[in-house]
Amino acid sequence: MKTSLSLISLAILSSSAVANNIDVNALPKNHQLTQGEASISQNNNAMTIDQKSDRVSIDWESFNIGKQASVTFNQPASSSIAYNRVTGADVSTIQGKLNANGRVFLSNPNGVIFTKDAQVNVGAILATTKEVEKLADKPKYSYSRDEASFKRKKEQEGEIRNEGVIQAEEAIYLVGDKVANNGKLHLTGNPEEVIKLNYSGNLDGIAVKNKTVLLGAGDSFTFDLANFSISLTGKQVAGLIENKGAIISNDRILLTAKGEDQLKHSAVNNSGLLEANDIAIEGGKIVLTEQSDIRYGKDSRNGATLKITQTGKDKDASIKIGGKITALAQTGNVKQATYHHNDRFQSGKMARDEQGKILYTADKKTIAKAEQSENGLIGDDGKLYANQSDVVFVISAKNGGYQTDRRGYSPEFNQKFEALRLPYRDERILEISYNEKNGKLSDIKIIKRNNNLDSINSKIADILEEKIRAKDYSFFKKNELDSLTAKVIEEQKQELINKLGINDQQLSLLSGDQTVKVGERVYTAPAVYLLKSNVTQLLKEVQQNKPDAKFEDLTLLASILNNRRPVSQGIDNSKTKTGFLNDEKKQIYPLMVSQSLAEKLKQNIALPLTTISTQTQLEIQNAEFNHIEGGKHNVMILANNSKDNEATIRLQRSHINLGGGAFGIGSTTGFVPLQENILQVKQENGQLISLYNVTGTSLKQKTLNELLKNIKFYDFDSKFQTKDNQQISLPELWTQFVENPTIQNKNVENANFYTFVKENFKAFVQDKLVTVPTQVDTVLSRSTFSDGSAINSNWKKIEVAKQATNIPGLTAHQYAPFNVELNEVTFQKSKDFIIADGFKTVQLNKVTSKDEIGIYINAGNQRSYFSKETNLSENVKKQGYEYLIANLEERITRGNFSVLNERYDFNQYNWDVNNTPFTRKLAHSERASRAANRELNRAFAEWVGDATSQRSHIDGTKITIRDSQLNSKDGFMHLLAKDVDIQNSHLTVNYARPLYDDFMPKASKIGINAKNIRLDHSHLFVSGEDKLNTSAMPGAAGIFLIGDVVGKNSSIYAKTYQGYSIRTSGKTTLSGESSAKDLRITVIHTGPYPKDSGSVFGANSADYFIEGIGFDVGDIIQRDEKGNVISGTTLSNLEFNIFAPNGARAFKSYDNSSKDYVPNIKVMKSAIFNYFERPRIVSLASNVVTGKSQALSLRDMLRNIDQIQGVKASNLGLQQASNTNLPTSLNQIDNIIQNVSLPEERSEVEICDASSQECSTLPSKMNGKVSVGEIL
Repeated sequence: MKTSLSLISLAILSSSAVANNIDVNALPKNHQLTQGEASISQNNNAMTIDQKSDRVSIDWESFNIGKQASVTFNQPASSSIAYNRVTGADVSTIQGKLNANGRVFLSNPNGVIFTKDAQVNVGAILATTKEVEKLADKPKYSYSRDEASFKRKKEQEGEIRNEGVIQAEEAIYLVGDKVANNGKLHLTGNPEEVIKLNYSGNLDGIAVKNKTVLLGAGDSFTFDLANFSISLTGKQVAGLIENKGAIISNDRILLTAKGEDQLKHSAVNNSGLLEANDIAIEGGKIVLTEQSDIRYGKDSRNGATLKITQTGKDKDASIKIGGKITALAQTGNVKQATYHHNDRFQSGKMARDEQGKILYTADKKTIAKAEQSENGLIGDDGKLYANQSDVVFVISAKNGGYQTDRRGYSPEFNQKFEALRLPYRDERILEISYNEKNGKLSDIKIIKRNNNLDSINSKIADILEEKIRAKDYSFFKKNELDSLTAKVIEEQKQELINKLGINDQQLSLLSGDQTVKVGERVYTAPAVYLLKSNVTQLLKEVQQNKPDAKFEDLTLLASILNNRRPVSQGIDNSKTKTGFLNDEKKQIYPLMVSQSLAEKLKQNIALPLTTISTQTQLEIQNAEFNHIEGGKHNVMILANNSKDNEATIRLQRSHINLGGGAFGIGSTTGFVPLQENILQVKQENGQLISLYNVTGTSLKQKTLNELLKNIKFYDFDSKFQTKDNQQISLPELWTQFVENPTIQNKNVENANFYTFVKENFKAFVQDKLVTVPTQVDTVLSRSTFSDGSAINSNWKKIEVAKQATNIPGLTAHQYAPFNVELNEVTFQKSKDFIIADGFKTVQLNKVTSKDEIGIYINAGNQRSYFSKETNLSENVKKQGYEYLIANLEERITRGNFSVLNERYDFNQYNWDVNNTPFTRKLAHSERASRAANRELNRAFAEWVGDATSQRSHIDGTKITIRDSQLNSKDGFMHLLAKDVDIQNSHLTVNYARPLYDDFMPKASKIGINAKNIRLDHSHLFVSGEDKLNTSAMPGAAGIFLIGDVVGKNSSIYAKTYQGYSIRTSGKTTLSGESSAKDLRITVIHTGPYPKDSGSVFGANSADYFIEGIGFDVGDIIQRDEKGNVISGTTLSNLEFNIFAPNGARAFKSYDNSSKDYVPNIKVMKSAIFNYFERPRIVSLASNVVTGKSQALSLRDMLRNIDQIQGVKASNLGLQQASNTNLPTSLNQIDNIIQNVSLPEERSEVEICDASSQECSTLPSKMNGKVSVGEIL
């Protein structure tokens, strides 16, 4: 009969497992040796077990150690095992000392208690209530399994409890139904890197042996004795793991109440200290109390993780987290992606330094399976040895060298005229093989020379070949090769100058900045380009005296003058046979332990990551997530629930300070690509007709007859005599051939299409005409398909009726929904806060943020696609789900990488000896662009698609923000759900940092996309400095809004210098709830007129933001089902002011009088729409507003700004300068307006009658008399 125990009953039953009232001199009693060899002696209260064999098993009637007693195991090696099994009925009580230099196992189903006076100092210890009869002997062969299966003996076991001090070098394993630590567990050992060798002595790889503290609750477990690790197994059990003391490890801590099956009532409670590099907590119910103190990431080189995983779905299953969680790793500026300790070296692979030496670093080295052989490794002198292979030394033209294009140049497209980019390519010059022993070179020979070199590299190769013949190997030193290269380059330069007879004035046409005059403007090209006109002009001049001069001579000389680069040398690893060094001569060379590798590995840091996973409920309350100075902390919370069981993640009264790390919440639901069985075969009259795919986009899936009819036969009018004495042309014969039904029955599956057509048409012609014309082949070769593509194409017969096809970017099913609540949570020094795809509701209550933070809350969306189901010409519209965060962990850690932009590691720089960047490396820019397009553009700029890709919100998704102050400096905030409700809150982004990466310029500073957006006593505020490359690029905006926005006593403010200040897309409404006072929108765009910088490629790169627009309504046409255009933005019950005083356009809006117009601004009668802009010089047609709008004068603009600030008309000057209660950008009017002055003839005074509200205007040169009212 099975019994299911609750935690309460388990605690009551386990009270029987209390420490025995033992004598202070008590020792283990009545032993029986069941395996191995050992001698046991006793001297008063001290027992010594001298173990002779590597493994020994001893049965004891009781195993106790009194307070004044000690037990010592003397073992042959630190890996030796002494297994002690208690067969009596009493608990094992350890009050005194237990010492061992190896591994001690203690098994007692009645329980094991270490009291407060216990002192354990061993190599490793296992204390468990499970048992195995005896350990097996160590297997003879390393490939044999070496493990022990520990199983339950009693239905109701005792507990494993520590109240003393247990110290071990390798491992501490406490395993039972109930395990508690109220004392101190201290693991002193560090992880070992084990060099594995095969039986021939060759390197098999390098693995890592972890040092672990494990508190485990389970029905049974398997002990892997070879790797000294435990796997919990077995059926459901009521388990409890509890730590109230301190557990300290240099490597790993694992608290687990999880076996093969989901556990019933399994629980892990921690109210003490956990400190390690990696920590894992697993259970059905997990509680970290407010006294809990978790510190992880002691050694960032080896990875740093905290994983809290909740399993099971019963009513008690949940996670509650309080206390402190601190990441200890010193991460610094991380430059490369994450690596893990075990991944550093893979089997058969080694790392080398610049000199070709094998690199290896570890705190402790262990040689495993190091059998000696004639070509093996020797380790008795403390050195490691490996075999050396043929090493190939490569001389190459670094980063392109001087290899010119065959034409001498490559045209560079531009709008003004042709420029030439100097064509550098990385060319190998020589490959040299050699052997090296003790720093001496031998067997040096040239194995390959590039024979397609320009004159410079060819000369370098000649010199190096001569040096090798003379046994002069000095060029192996980098500085010697540099000197040699520099000398050759200088000689070649002078030789070219002399050959061409070029003077200094003519040289200026080939070096430095290139200038040319077009019309009245002078344009400049950077030094890496040549103006083709300059080169052509110079060539003509040179050829007057030097007729043999070539275009290539000039471009080669230009490359020397503008881009002098040294030749490089390096080791080519492609010649190694197995990845490690092993040559034919079996010469043995040392495996170098290099400190330089350790320095390099500091750039490859596994960033600290806390992962919390729940299937039901997670509550984080009164918690602190911290970091140490110079370190970063990342947190990832995963909802691992099913669709029928919504998980809830709740954070309350918690402080999050991640040191620049990121905090992310998401779902573990995996992305499963959406597949459709798309029809591949055409059906007519109930019959399936064979189709063919032929090269050419318009020729897919055609019948043979359709393909033949698609051919545009070459027009050839000559007539030929038929066998029935008629005259006919080849085109007429072709028509008859195509209409001939017998052609459909031909076997064409494996034929080339052109060959098939030619053979069958010629056979048809031969059957019809007296003589086959010789022109048939020529005419056919000149015939094409209707789209112009050649008929000499490959084809494939389609065999299946339907074929499963992935729909890119879509999944068929909605992610399992989860809910998130944040109450009284503070974010500080946190680069990103992400709630990723899949949530149902998100509530932020009294949440505050500051410093630089990117807030990204996205529920995912649906997107339409079309499926061909019944015939090739028929499409069926369907919906799939689109989730924009492809990998939450990658998205979280992405924000940690730092080079220049402090957020994304997509721009990398190489650094020279003066520590300045000289080569920009865009290794990851493509990945950054893809991520930006997916995560940012699809949610905003690409939201409104055509009929084949319409996006919509997921029903039931909602974001609620109440009583919150979300502030970000140089960050962004993006919200996407069906409903967004913001109450009594401020969302503020101030920015000034230049953006040079491929991600951040595409991020709107504040973006909200929802079907319904409500602002209730809330404010959206974005303000940027007047600097280039700080604002979001066009496509994004300062504030991007999609949906129906309703405001109540709310405001929206955006000030930018480039791009769009506020942008909408599709059908959008901006409205106050009742009147214009409910929603006030203010836009200030301080950007200037676009300027032509004189660059040969047009406008300056900074003028990429040439579309400086205050308010943009997008340029994508959205239609309803009847085809009517519905895209556009409607304004009602609001006051909308746009100020663009320096040249930017106030808005973009087009005429909507025709059916095919682009989006338009529609101003309802209840709305006030005012704007000021300079006279336009571009986009004159995009200034049409439907409804009433007011173009302001400069004075009106200033007056409106004063009114927005609350400045009274009677005291303008003083209050304009002294109002400090509003955003700085509104106060500094002089900074907003650049060089604006009114002509004298436009100066005027308005005289107004307050009673009639009528005004008249007096020019400044006239005398006026105020009779009523006052000057406003």
